[in-house]
Amino acid sequence: VLRSSQTPPTEEQIEESLAGNLCRCTGYRPIVDAFRVFAKTNDKVYSNASLNSTQSSEFVCPSTGKPCSCVSKTLSKEDSGGQEPACGNCYEPISYSEIDGSKYIEKELIFPPELLLRKLTYISLSGFGGLKWYRPIRLQQVLDLKARYPDAKLVIGNTEIGIEMRLKGFQYQALICVAFVPELNKLNLKEDGLEIGAAVRLSELQKAFRKVVKERAAHETSSCNAFIEQIKWFAGTQIKNVASVGGNICTASPISDLNPLWMATGAIFQIIDCKGNIRTIAAENFFLGYRKVDLASNEILLSVFLRWTRPFEFVKEFKQAHRRDDDIALVNAGMRVCLEEKNEKWVVSDASIVYGGVAPLSLSATKTKNYLISKAWNHELLQGALEVLEKDILLKEDAPGGM
Repeated sequence: VLRSSQTPPTEEQIEESLAGNLCRCTGYRPIVDAFRVFAKTNDKVYSNASLNSTQSSEFVCPSTGKPCSCVSKTLSKEDSGGQEPACGNCYEPISYSEIDGSKYIEKELIFPPELLLRKLTYISLSGFGGLKWYRPIRLQQVLDLKARYPDAKLVIGNTEIGIEMRLKGFQYQALICVAFVPELNKLNLKEDGLEIGAAVRLSELQKAFRKVVKERAAHETSSCNAFIEQIKWFAGTQIKNVASVGGNICTASPISDLNPLWMATGAIFQIIDCKGNIRTIAAENFFLGYRKVDLASNEILLSVFLRWTRPFEFVKEFKQAHRRDDDIALVNAGMRVCLEEKNEKWVVSDASIVYGGVAPLSLSATKTKNYLISKAWNHELLQGALEVLEKDILLKEDAPGGM
């Protein structure tokens, strides 16, 4: 993180990067606290700046990290020429140059530049039990392989298929790695929304959303903000660096953190068959059942289109898990509401509420949505919607989240 950051990383970036490295029994908090110095957000504890504060103000001791009056003792000792350290121990201030991450470049192994510079080539490998592994580098090559092996699995980060094969005993005749196909890695900004290739990694998607939020009008990026927040808690940085948008969608997990948001925001999925024919389908119609989607054996997911939100249209994410970091959801949701002003009141003109973890697939609360539309946006509407929701979403005992 220090090496790849052009500016000092934020405390949030430091915490995110450590979340994928540490288990919680290692003394997580002191490690996070220790690394926060690299964010360089507050250097008072590490410099003499704190000693310049007035004696009457509260002082945080560099030795204990707790408020104390040692600053006055230190100053009085300096005035009298005494050498006795305050609070029993006196730590020398750490200068910025000593905590500059660039100093560590030559001390750590880096990814071999020779591998980064290698020209991508089409790869075909044979494994045990007749398994075939292909790495195409063009979309047409992917389609040709899918025509030859209709039951082949597409692989990008291997975060799902790896578990299926190693832990669940699944066997596949052919695996097609599509991680380096340019047509599947596109991120195109358009006037009416963002086109996202199916192979785009979640960390890249997160960066793209953050860039969009900075550059576009606030009312257009409500859905982007919801995705940013949901991806933040999706998994550790290391997983997000390899896991893809399309992989998460097509796995069709009933507790997927992103699929309820794709559905609630009205995202459009673009699908291509082996002959190059393209069709589109709304995200809310794509999921058919438990890990079943509307994809024929000769089709693959090409891209996702997410439109910009309109003025007074708001999107919100939700996730409840046992832990905040690195945990699967008990229940999650994507919610969207669009308001318009009528007779000096805000009225719901459109809405969408989708839950994960409550059924074999991400479930749209259609009765609740219909109840909301054309009603005034107030506390009474909330109470009425909650009553409808209780009958709309019925939790069975075998619900994936189960709570």
